Amino acid sequence: MTDDDRPDVTPHDAIQIAQRALAKANRVDDLEERLDEHETELTKLRLRLSEQDEDRSYDSLTRDEKIGMVREHAFEKAVSGHGRTKIDYYEVMWSVFDGDPGPNFCYKLLRLAGEAPGFEYREPDDGKKHLAVNAEVAKEGAAFYSQNKAGVEEGSL
Repeated sequence: MTDDDRPDVTPHDAIQIAQRALAKANRVDDLEERLDEHETELTKLRLRLSEQDEDRSYDSLTRDEKIGMVREHAFEKAVSGHGRTKIDYYEVMWSVFDGDPGPNFCYKLLRLAGEAPGFEYREPDDGKKHLAVNAEVAKEGAAFYSQNKAGVEEGSL
């Protein structure tokens, strides 16, 4: 390409091109921010299978629904805090299920809830078993309910 074949670009033209590119980049940043907000809302919506869970008795819930309710409670607690939290059997028993399951059931639910990304069942040396939650990792997971994982059969506790 010779000098005669090159298009004439003035400094003014270059500035206009740069300004348009900057405006597009700003729109992309805004869209990414809005997308993050929508993903957070979608995550919250995925936590519940239905609004009817509130009205159902503990005995009518499936194992997967119980696990999902434990994850939901822990995730919401983490989100409302600093992005991380831990819950123990007592919190599952009283904050999630109003005293219906016994301690052994609660430990089983904690253990099963710990099988999803962002959730980890821990048995530290001090003996205080708990479910630890990292909300940032959990919201990237495919699902909050075990029934949404491939290969898991639904059953009841």
